[in-house]
Amino acid sequence: MTDYAKPLPVPDEETQPWFDALREHKLLLQYFPSADWYQYPYSERCQKDWSTEWEWRESQGQGTVYTWGQMHQVYHPSWREEAPYIVAVVELDEGPRMNTTLINVDHTAISCGMRVKVAFDDITPEFTLPKFEPA
Repeated sequence: MTDYAKPLPVPDEETQPWFDALREHKLLLQYFPSADWYQYPYSERCQKDWSTEWEWRESQGQGTVYTWGQMHQVYHPSWREEAPYIVAVVELDEGPRMNTTLINVDHTAISCGMRVKVAFDDITPEFTLPKFEPA
């Protein structure tokens, strides 16, 4: 683990369990039993039936690339060393779509529908971020 210069997330009371699970290399999704619906990102209400009753459930951490792009523009100085890098929307097998970074893959090998799996990046002792790589 090296010094991490990028902005860090700011968990709140509701999202702290998600960040705690990431440190244990588990990807959680919000699940609404009344609608049998997985949801990401966190919201107080279900997008399907507006329910407020939910629980955290562990995702299998697999899905497909829904869309992607290669970032050349450096929007924050801490990304200068990584540019160009791949950002993507991954559609998880449970249904939700997640914005993420694709790693361990050449941009010429990426395609929509490509199978990917979660890879956990321990950026600091307190924070782990989910990224995705080819399955």
